[in-house]
Amino acid sequence: MKNLFPYEAFLLKVKTEDNHKVIIGGFCPEGKKEETIDSYSNLSKFKLGQTKDEYLIDCFLADAIKQVSPEWTIIVGASISVAGVKSRTGGIIGNPFDKTESAQEDIEEIKKGMYLLSFPGGPGAAFTGIYADALILKEKITEYKLGNYSLKDVLGDLERISNLYILVEDGSGYGSRGGIYISDHSGMKFETFDSKI
Repeated sequence: MKNLFPYEAFLLKVKTEDNHKVIIGGFCPEGKKEETIDSYSNLSKFKLGQTKDEYLIDCFLADAIKQVSPEWTIIVGASISVAGVKSRTGGIIGNPFDKTESAQEDIEEIKKGMYLLSFPGGPGAAFTGIYADALILKEKITEYKLGNYSLKDVLGDLERISNLYILVEDGSGYGSRGGIYISDHSGMKFETFDSKI
């Protein structure tokens, strides 16, 4: 679906004051990308702690993201790398000003024609499109989580249905990949924890 929303995607990677790598991406109004990136760069001044608790990692990350989010941010995702965590965690997505909740494997219509999907253990995605696309994408992500579908396939599906999207992978825990993939009118971009800060 052609992007009918006046938004563009942003993406950056920072290292917190206590050396956690964090990738941040999302949607902001067109013309606000640099200002949005500057706001989220302030996460580098935060200490997110040394907890290994899967739930608290996401809570601390969501709280820090909320503190640095500009008021115009409609969707933001973040992936954090924390060593020594057993279960997949360290990925959040949603409106930074909404109440923080654990992923429920639901489809949420953020606004007409913009959808959010979140899964326990990741990934999470937001995109512009139609509800039927959200149902298909939910099925494809479920297959990906089961090992029957690749990340490349999921991203291919997102490319076919939308030119404004974000996909967030958990960055901590066994088998986590860590990364954010975004697309807008200027094409697809991504950051992972494999590249240097």
